[in-house]
Amino acid sequence: MRIGVNGRLLLSDKMEGMPRYIYETTLQMALSHPDDRFILFFDRKIKVDFGFPPNVESVIVPWHARHPILWYWWFELMIPLYLWWYKIDVFYSGDGYMSLRTQTPTLMVIHDLAYVHYPEQIQASSLWHYKRYVPQYIRQASSLMTVSDYVKNDIHSNFDIPLENIKIAGNAVEHIPLSLTAEMTESIQQQLDGKPYFLYIGAIHPRKNIINLIKAFNTFNKDNSHKLILAGRMAWKTNEIKEMIQLSADILHVGMVTEIEKYILIRNAVAVTYVSLFEGFGIPILEAMRAGTPVITSHATSMPEVAGDAALLVNPHDPEDIAKAITSLALDKTLRERLIKKGYPQCDKFSWKTSGDIIYKELLRIR
Repeated sequence: MRIGVNGRLLLSDKMEGMPRYIYETTLQMALSHPDDRFILFFDRKIKVDFGFPPNVESVIVPWHARHPILWYWWFELMIPLYLWWYKIDVFYSGDGYMSLRTQTPTLMVIHDLAYVHYPEQIQASSLWHYKRYVPQYIRQASSLMTVSDYVKNDIHSNFDIPLENIKIAGNAVEHIPLSLTAEMTESIQQQLDGKPYFLYIGAIHPRKNIINLIKAFNTFNKDNSHKLILAGRMAWKTNEIKEMIQLSADILHVGMVTEIEKYILIRNAVAVTYVSLFEGFGIPILEAMRAGTPVITSHATSMPEVAGDAALLVNPHDPEDIAKAITSLALDKTLRERLIKKGYPQCDKFSWKTSGDIIYKELLRIR
């Protein structure tokens, strides 16, 4: 079988949620099915060696698809041509986009419906594209996949798609880098001044609820005993967040970090604070659990599903509730140890191999 894969989000080894999902599931399928050919379609030349097996090849499709107009050209004009030219039997698109013009059967993964619930946090041109095309994608996909029960039910509620037509293949965190004996970068160590810290990992934008996290941290940290590290790229609508960071010497934004740097930060944190307003899944919850670090996360959307009983759940709209959880983990060593112990088996419930098998089975079905 010749399987086309939408690889346009695989730009570097510093992967956020969707690129990580596409990479891991494609890798698992390629390893499990060496007789199949996997053709990754990129929108630019990639310098990173992702370590795929020999049955994976890369093809560059013209135009950097990073704007709604270019999304349309790439998916509706170029992708159908390339799928035909490379004799693709089935197309795997793991980023919530697909081509409406191709005749190639397509499995599409929807990671969340954030544009439906938080339209004010999305650029106007992107929002227009989502409103116009996502409903068409959902109805035309040969197979529809998502990452959690929450999103499955959300798709069903908003688009009246039968629940039995929506499959789930979740995210996972199964391994952490082996070389974690390295130290944090000298610049971060200097800024920490030897203080313990709480950590946020992920992109920084309004839906991630960084403002309420900072308010909660400031309420807790009146004695300046701790630091808060924010590790991730500044995305959109971040002016207020930047202003709040500048007002406190105890809040550090360290930008994007490598996989090893990320896990060093997680391992040494008092806790990972992931109190997003809305998530389709929430990979940092599992990253913290796998590294043996307690988690504070939201009681909203998919996060309780991912966290189980192995995290402190808070109201993301209530900084006082978040501050109470931060205080509990700062002071209660027994609570930290109990959450760490529960975290490992909770993390084991999610597997890239299982998700890859689910996706591959669907690809075979729709071929």
